[in-house]
Amino acid sequence: MAYCIQYVSNWLDGRVVMQRPAKPFTPVRFRLQPPNYMNDNLLNNLNNIFDKNDIKVDSLNKEKYRNDWSTNYQSDPLAIVFPREANQVHETIKLCNDLDFPLIGSGGRTGLSGGASALSNELIISFDKMNKIIDFDESTKTVLCESGLITEQLQSFAIENNLFYPVDFSSAGSSQIGGNIATNAGGIKVIKYGSTAKYVKGLNIITGNGNNISTDNSLVKNATGPDINYCFIGSEGIFGLTTSCRIQLINQPTNTDVALIGFDSIESLNSITQLALEHDVEAIEFFTKNSLLKVDKEFNDVDIGELNNNYYFIIEYEDSINFNPVLEKIFKSNLSDEIIISTNNNQKESIWSYRLLISESISRDNPIKFDIAVPIKHTSDLIRNLESYFKKNMQYTLILFGHIGDGNLHINIIRNDKNIVPGNDKILEKKIYSMVLELKGTLSAEHGIGHKKVMPFMKYEKSLKINLIKNLKNFFDNKGVLNPGKLVQ
Repeated sequence: MAYCIQYVSNWLDGRVVMQRPAKPFTPVRFRLQPPNYMNDNLLNNLNNIFDKNDIKVDSLNKEKYRNDWSTNYQSDPLAIVFPREANQVHETIKLCNDLDFPLIGSGGRTGLSGGASALSNELIISFDKMNKIIDFDESTKTVLCESGLITEQLQSFAIENNLFYPVDFSSAGSSQIGGNIATNAGGIKVIKYGSTAKYVKGLNIITGNGNNISTDNSLVKNATGPDINYCFIGSEGIFGLTTSCRIQLINQPTNTDVALIGFDSIESLNSITQLALEHDVEAIEFFTKNSLLKVDKEFNDVDIGELNNNYYFIIEYEDSINFNPVLEKIFKSNLSDEIIISTNNNQKESIWSYRLLISESISRDNPIKFDIAVPIKHTSDLIRNLESYFKKNMQYTLILFGHIGDGNLHINIIRNDKNIVPGNDKILEKKIYSMVLELKGTLSAEHGIGHKKVMPFMKYEKSLKINLIKNLKNFFDNKGVLNPGKLVQ
């Protein structure tokens, strides 16, 4: 078919178009629920640490803190406390050690693996009120902030100072920096900028044993052994709680363009990915027609026009002079049926909405979620295997999207029949993990293990890693009071 570029005025005015014609509840309990006298003792002592307005014990206030975005356990946390300074966190952890009482550190609660979910009668420490920027060092372009600072607020602060914080994802308006550190959050621009760990320059931690650890020394170089920060980044709050952190900001990137690439054959996926990764792109995101239709159905202000391909890429890039010829090559090689290129920020936001609104569009369906990754070269194989499997299992709808540039797929499965036997979910889990592991993949790419993946993680992960985590747990939290039932048993 002939190659053409035309300017049109329809659902994205002025865009450039390359176009051809025509949950079951099975909690793992690590400890017996504390007897009532212990509960009373803890609450009485908490009154010596917190103002009464910073202790919530009523059902209405506790509701938000029972679960994260992925779970719906019928647990009943003892209380929620809201520290305003690090010393209160320290005193609370010491108290829980004295009483052998479990506690959970709570961020924005946007996790997708049950990492902050209450499994029984824990005390929850919410960092909602420890949300300030403490210091900004212009010479090093670093920000010292409390762990409850919202990710989007850090991004805005960076822009106000002509800088940039590149870790970004759909929950940036709710997630907190401390939670990002606990899960080493990545997001949509990880292929160029890396994940949270790259920007953590210092931590102030209170361990499960009640010890204070500070690595915030503002040093550019330090060759005195392994970087202790990495013991806590990605540890899901089972070793210690971050009270503040120093985060590196970077220079603002130049203006970027966004291309939406539609294609119908999964065989095109690897070729498009390879061509894109040969250049310094900001992001490569993937989603399917099912995902797009869900966004279209749930959001009246999102216009998908006549988009009707089976698969889509969103690629964001800086150097249009060098990258636009790549898009032409993709089109002329019959790898794509349609390519839409943004010409202004409104169009960029419209295109990105197709990807960033997917999770919210399916939240009411309570999907079964998998956050996995495989080597990039095997991504198309996994998608092909998944689609073949679910084509034969019509009681489910498969929603696929993810960060294709690093092999990370978010597999979401919606039950079409709400009366499906709960045990079938376990069969489904086993099947999907088997597909992933056969392709040398991982059970969790960016959302951690939490509670939901503990059993598969313990079953499939190498024993050396499990033993190392357990030894660190014993070293930093020998009574096991911090976030029990998460990451490892």
